[in-house]
Amino acid sequence: MLNWLSGRKNADAFPTNKRARDVIAALPQNNAVAAVNAITEALEGIRGVEALTLDERYDEIHQLDAAAQTHTRTLLREYLNTSRQKKLREGELWNCAYGCWRELASAYVGCVQRYSADAQGAVTFRLKVSVALARALRALRRQLQWTRIRYAAPSAELWSGLASLYTFIEESGVNDTVQIYAGETTTINGEFLKAIMQSALSCENLLPLGQDLATQVVSHYAPMFVLSKTADAGCTHWFDLKHPQAPVRNTRAPGPDADVRYFGAGLAAEALQKALAHLDETRELPPGLTLEENVEPAFVRSILDHVYQDWSGKTQARMHERHKINARITVVPGFKDILRTLEFVVSDSLDFTEQPTAESWVVDDVSAGGYGAVLPAVAGDWVEVGSLIAIEGDVPRDWRVGVVRRVLRIEGNQQRVGVQVLSQSAALVRMQRVDQRPAGLSASQRLPLDFAILLTADPGNQSEVEVLVRSGSFTNRDDVHMLAGKRPFVLRPKAVVERNAACERVAFTVVGTST
Repeated sequence: MLNWLSGRKNADAFPTNKRARDVIAALPQNNAVAAVNAITEALEGIRGVEALTLDERYDEIHQLDAAAQTHTRTLLREYLNTSRQKKLREGELWNCAYGCWRELASAYVGCVQRYSADAQGAVTFRLKVSVALARALRALRRQLQWTRIRYAAPSAELWSGLASLYTFIEESGVNDTVQIYAGETTTINGEFLKAIMQSALSCENLLPLGQDLATQVVSHYAPMFVLSKTADAGCTHWFDLKHPQAPVRNTRAPGPDADVRYFGAGLAAEALQKALAHLDETRELPPGLTLEENVEPAFVRSILDHVYQDWSGKTQARMHERHKINARITVVPGFKDILRTLEFVVSDSLDFTEQPTAESWVVDDVSAGGYGAVLPAVAGDWVEVGSLIAIEGDVPRDWRVGVVRRVLRIEGNQQRVGVQVLSQSAALVRMQRVDQRPAGLSASQRLPLDFAILLTADPGNQSEVEVLVRSGSFTNRDDVHMLAGKRPFVLRPKAVVERNAACERVAFTVVGTST
């Protein structure tokens, strides 16, 4: 049964006579990547040492696991707070952390395999097998977490691992409640539920930090989740132990030969709704819900609401019908380069094709609200949820502006992205606050200084417009002068609709025209 995780086949990568205590003593304290890599190599080496008894093997793995906890948390915190543009470092962090969790899962499963093959001869390990199972499930969940924050699809090996472990758990009747790590008690069923509930959560449109917060929310509410062999109340998904793959909603029936377990948020959906109400009323997290990251309450609320919508089955349907196509589009990434591109349009420059940031994407579906596209790995290195892009329309030099809302890595290191179009016709404008206009200048001398991107067509016939502006430039309550072509307008900031590090999407009320 438990033969799904073989690990990497380089057992000679670590000296077989070096014990865990020696590895731990030599770990660098200020280099998490080097420390975790050393632990991973040691775990690989243990797998190749046949002379160790089962208890000795487990004790070695246990020591290395305990030593890895702080360092893997450091890797995660750095990954979540490192710009996605630093691809070399991002890849180093990801490969290091994922490799460690994969090897830990393999190591603990190896212990369980040996116990399963000779339970009578491994009597002293009987008290440890429950902990090994819980830690193997936890390690698989960490693999899932690292897979999803990179917007990749979980491997078939991961689903097989979850199915094999849970099948063994049901058949062996091991103790459910365990002290998984010092000071932390959990249940084996709870660890399984955390993994499959996390895998069932829609995260493709969340930033990595948002995904991490969602993972913490899953852990907090896990005791309320439900798991059953029948589609009981509160169960929204099922997982097939016989043919393991990603969990499926109950709206789709399992196959006739499936061996499914139904699961769902249960009472956690109602509890999360109360947490949202508490947050709205007090602007503080509900008692008991603690998060590792110190983030703004508004951001936390958006994540809680996202999880609640998913758990309660209220995930919004698409607003626009999709149509399958096969076409190429030209894309320019980022606020700064979009401004530069629109300047080419205004100046009627002929050398736009020399702009190095422009990319060619293959679009395979389109709707009134946006695009679905497949990106080669090289083209998509900078892409993340929230990335601002400009898309050239059917008419050359006619540019639209959109935001990447979903990212999913697929086979061959390609990425599938979903883009929401914010404007069907973006225009370069120039803006200036009233208090930035020196007194005594004539109207012809009062040219605004800052470039911005007008998203709303025909502002002269609108009571409200949206403009992409440089972050922090026009978000106070002072009136703003905007020059669109040769037409001057007076605008008043109403609300920041959306923001990132480079720019803000601001709604302005059109007060009138300026002189």
